[in-house]
Amino acid sequence: MTLNDKIIFYLIENPKATNSDIANFCEIQENHAKVTISKLKSRGHIEISGQGASRTITVLKEPTVKLDKKERYNRQLDFLEEIMFSDVDPKYRLEASSQHIRLLNKL
Repeated sequence: MTLNDKIIFYLIENPKATNSDIANFCEIQENHAKVTISKLKSRGHIEISGQGASRTITVLKEPTVKLDKKERYNRQLDFLEEIMFSDVDPKYRLEASSQHIRLLNKL
């Protein structure tokens, strides 16, 4: 996954993220995050509205990135863990636990 893709996926879930937040998440310098955000904006991938604390970044073009198997499994595991530890019906938690075990066996 490229840095651009990583930033875009982060912004989808965190539209109010600061440059510092993005830099910390991607483990890059804050200035590098700022430059990359500017490039994404100029290429039409994102739209920025507001300034400072009221800044919101909207993703206009989601990346068509192919996730490797490990990444896909990790995302599924995260989702299943949310279900297992939530207040949903116990039968759904049991099914989520079964799927969780099957995924772990594939890793």
